Amino acid sequence: MGSYMEKAAHDWTDDSIRIIATPSMAAKSTYFYVQEVGHFRTLPTYFTERQSLNSFLIVYTLAGTGYLHYQGVTHELSRNQVFFIDCQEYQHYRTDKHELWELVWVHFNGSNSRGYFEQFMKNGSPVLTLDESSTIPQILSQLLEVNLQKDIRTEPLSSKYLVDLLTEMIIMTSPQEADGSFLPAHIQRIVSDLDKRFQEKISLDELANQHAISKYHLLREYKKYTGYTPNEYVIHRRITYAKELLTYSDLTIGEIASLSGMDNVSHFIHLFKQRVEMTPLAYRKKWQGIH
Repeated sequence: MGSYMEKAAHDWTDDSIRIIATPSMAAKSTYFYVQEVGHFRTLPTYFTERQSLNSFLIVYTLAGTGYLHYQGVTHELSRNQVFFIDCQEYQHYRTDKHELWELVWVHFNGSNSRGYFEQFMKNGSPVLTLDESSTIPQILSQLLEVNLQKDIRTEPLSSKYLVDLLTEMIIMTSPQEADGSFLPAHIQRIVSDLDKRFQEKISLDELANQHAISKYHLLREYKKYTGYTPNEYVIHRRITYAKELLTYSDLTIGEIASLSGMDNVSHFIHLFKQRVEMTPLAYRKKWQGIH
């Protein structure tokens, strides 16, 4: 990304809060950790321009108007909007001079921060608009409060709140039906069908015909809502069922493969090892020894 660059006008009110944290070695090796956290009431010249900072940034707009320029796009930010960016990339954010921006924010890193960010960005935009019931503002306030009163609990609690925050950010990018349910009715029917018939051989064409949907639309929608293609979902269900039989029965590996819907034992062992990171026999020895 090149060398670190930052330009800024630190133009905020006297009652604004900015806390700089120095994470311990334990936090860096184990937790999500706060680098900076704060609550700003900006003044007219406030801005930050930056790149190549090893940090992730989440900013929530409490009031007023701000502007974020990121990945070549400028976003206008208003109340109840939040953005999530990778500070290695170029970013420029500033207040509107007439509708002064009030924001609460956290710079953080550690654990699998990048994985969460990449998952979030599958949404296609760094900016989300929250509804009034969102817990994100409350979590950011908790992060600020716990870092104001530093003690032995600060780092583990900060990590907990960051996990909560990142989880909410991911959930907020997930599609939702008008009735509040997550899965559309037609996808729920297909999921239920595959749950009942995962031991059978079902082609994508057959599944699409049975549910009166094009196979290309089925593939796209099923992946969008479940995280799996239909074939991946069936394999997942078969492996899960095989794990149950390996733990709670004395059936042979061949019998378990067949009951799970896979007649080729070698293929079953390959798929199992690929997804569970051990052979079916090793899994049985491990888990039957526990019970």
